[in-house]
Amino acid sequence: MNDSFESDERKRKETIECLYWSLMNGWDIPKDIREHYGFSEDYELYHRLESMEPEDYRERRLRGEIPDAVEVDVRLTHAVEKVFERLCSPPPVQYLDKLYGELEKLGGFIANPKNIDSPFINSGFLMKYGIDRNSPDEIRRQQAEKAYKELYARFETMVGLKSPNKKDDNAIRKECRQPACKERLSGKARIPVRPKPKRRKMGL
Repeated sequence: MNDSFESDERKRKETIECLYWSLMNGWDIPKDIREHYGFSEDYELYHRLESMEPEDYRERRLRGEIPDAVEVDVRLTHAVEKVFERLCSPPPVQYLDKLYGELEKLGGFIANPKNIDSPFINSGFLMKYGIDRNSPDEIRRQQAEKAYKELYARFETMVGLKSPNKKDDNAIRKECRQPACKERLSGKARIPVRPKPKRRKMGL
């Protein structure tokens, strides 16, 4: 890896801004950044799939000629989140709020796996967290619990929390209300970048 890519503060900030807006609004990552971090293959594939006519996409999917666009999107999301969270620590509050909403949703699945059957739960979210909608309730509960624990651990890393003796759905929120945590977050609460118009991400 080219060390100057991250040691150059201007380039590092540009990378953080691009990854943040892509994760929040839709994929728009410059070629040099996506090639440097290995995003190019899935990024370009996703945009090719997104640009297809819906009927052509459905027919070619049925014939097995192209991959599932949502699966590609999820794979890209995992890769970009990993790099973004490493470079931007702690991330902006808006990003933490987004993931906290996903954490709460996973907690709801643990409490009642039948919530997964709701028409308002899309396949992209379930795929992102490894939950099989067609599995029995107990399996789905276990899948949701595994995803919850992994996402909780990411929160602990991102905001510098110590693991509480007893974890619950409100532990992170309670901790982040404390002044010390607010001070840690305040340094990265704003990313000064001009938003660009972006396409909606598929399925998530």
